[in-house]
Amino acid sequence: MYKALLSLIFLLAISGFMDTVSAAEPPQEQKGQTILISFDGMRNDLTRHYVKQGKLPHIKNLIEQGETAEKPKTITPSLTAPSHAAIATGERPSKTGIVSNQFHNREKPLRNVDDSFQAPLDTPPVWKEARKQGRTTATVIFPGANPRNGKQGDYSVFYGNAWSQSSLDTLLFTRAKNWRNAPKTFSPLKEALVKIKMKGKSSRELHILAFDSADDGKQNYEDFIVSEDKKVDSEDSFVKGQKWGSLKLNVDHSGTAGFWFKIRSTDSSLSGRVPIYRTAVTEGIYDGPSGFANEIKSRFGFFPPQDDTPALEKGWITRKEYEDISSRFVKWVADVSLFIKDTYKPDLLMFYEPQIDHEEHQFTLTDPRQPGYSKAKAKEYAGYIEWSYKLADQVIGRTMKHLNKNDNLLVVSDHGMEPAHTTLEPNKILKDKGLLAMGHNGKIDFRKSKAYAVPSSSVAHIYINLQSREKNGIVPQSRYEKTRSEIIKAFKQAEAEQVRNKAIFKNEWDELAGGLRDGQASFDLIAEHADNTWQLLRGGSVHPYEKIIRNSPRNKDFGHKNAGDIVLIGAEGYIMGSDIDQETKPAIELGTHGGDPSRENLRPVFFAKGKDFPEGREVPSMSNLKIAPQLYKLLGLQKPN
Repeated sequence: MYKALLSLIFLLAISGFMDTVSAAEPPQEQKGQTILISFDGMRNDLTRHYVKQGKLPHIKNLIEQGETAEKPKTITPSLTAPSHAAIATGERPSKTGIVSNQFHNREKPLRNVDDSFQAPLDTPPVWKEARKQGRTTATVIFPGANPRNGKQGDYSVFYGNAWSQSSLDTLLFTRAKNWRNAPKTFSPLKEALVKIKMKGKSSRELHILAFDSADDGKQNYEDFIVSEDKKVDSEDSFVKGQKWGSLKLNVDHSGTAGFWFKIRSTDSSLSGRVPIYRTAVTEGIYDGPSGFANEIKSRFGFFPPQDDTPALEKGWITRKEYEDISSRFVKWVADVSLFIKDTYKPDLLMFYEPQIDHEEHQFTLTDPRQPGYSKAKAKEYAGYIEWSYKLADQVIGRTMKHLNKNDNLLVVSDHGMEPAHTTLEPNKILKDKGLLAMGHNGKIDFRKSKAYAVPSSSVAHIYINLQSREKNGIVPQSRYEKTRSEIIKAFKQAEAEQVRNKAIFKNEWDELAGGLRDGQASFDLIAEHADNTWQLLRGGSVHPYEKIIRNSPRNKDFGHKNAGDIVLIGAEGYIMGSDIDQETKPAIELGTHGGDPSRENLRPVFFAKGKDFPEGREVPSMSNLKIAPQLYKLLGLQKPN
């Protein structure tokens, strides 16, 4: 009995000692995560300008708390898809195969153009390599991370189909019939029908029920229900007039699509025509463990439309409504990304926000040579661009709140943006030299064409219709180099002609100006002459093609089968078009990129903070080619050969 009592006392003492030891052990340190956000088109110079003005408080904090690059640099070409491929791999287009935003696939007919945002990378991106080495990775709409091209990160979200484009329709309300579970109404129920034309499918019919919820003795139809089956339930959309509503549509077995809409009712009796604006019907692609896709869709709803510039230009929506659509997309991407970070805790999370680039393409109006330039319009447009930077700043602020002390955050961009005043039409030059054949219908006859140019912003790839390479090719291999020399000569001659024409036009204008002063020329004559000399008025380089590259497999930037036999890169202020009626036109977009990445306007951004970045340090330079190697280092991974 005595021995048993001593044994019990000993065991209790040991137990207490072990509890004391356990209590004294520090809690396990939380594992650090690396988050990279890419803001498409974010300019280094403009970002710093806004920071100095106090308009980007979260980026200001990011700069003060971490590391920045004074002169970041992207690659050639300074385009979105190639630059993001470089960010993801540390390689140039000659290795990734992403040579432009769009390119001609030589395994298809000459008329074919492939979208680089849907194309696979030839070099494995960091999220794939990290996953191979046992790390958990996630990507949200990051260019190059399309799950349709094979397994990407452990958790992936990407753009899906756009099943229907946006529209502005008219509703005609009549007495409602055959509705089930209809709500209480103080005026007779009314209904209207609208159809949605779906991609590759028959139209979908939507029934809209209007009811009067106000017991005020008047017909006040301010409440609406949008339904596919006239059975009111939780699947339907309940919305007030003039307010945003949304509706999910089950379009196929892959998931749920949807759209946002506004019923523009101004007459509370609904006695006349009622406009209804609807965004595009969009969906996303989700890849991850079982239940991942359903969790994202149930928490955050369907993949929203990114923007709707055509609707804004047509007057279907106001600028405020346009910003609502764009902001909703930016917020959705950030919400989903930060949820993945906090819930699934990937070692590496990379997500992408496109709104700055979109605004800058439409509204970079800073050069008096640009079409439609005025000081008032330039000021208005500058406000739109500033809005997009502030939107990005909000995303950064929210992300910083989700960081723990062991996390690293990198904020980057693919390129900057510069104003465009002139569109170059390389296919017009090919046509004039007999290299691009035209059919009787006025369209390009690719079966008889020797070459074709595929433009992307300030870059164009010219593909020769080679017999041994192209499907239905017509240029013999023995004529390949001669044809290529002929093309290069054609573009150099076109530049020489512009030089001569500018000199001639200048002399003519000087004479007209003198005649106007002497009373011998009229303003009508000046206007008539201006139709043929708009290029002189807009100025610009007399050498609009910054580079005319005779491409080869040894070219460090374009030495890939996806690249053209000749690559054209526009000078500052020039953008490439695909028309064949004139050699030059006013710019088709106000903002462009693709040219010399050392130009200040085209420099991207690089900001980073976290346990591996010194506070308040500025490095002289940072290349987008060095971002992937840095990610490997932060994750403690072996870099691939």
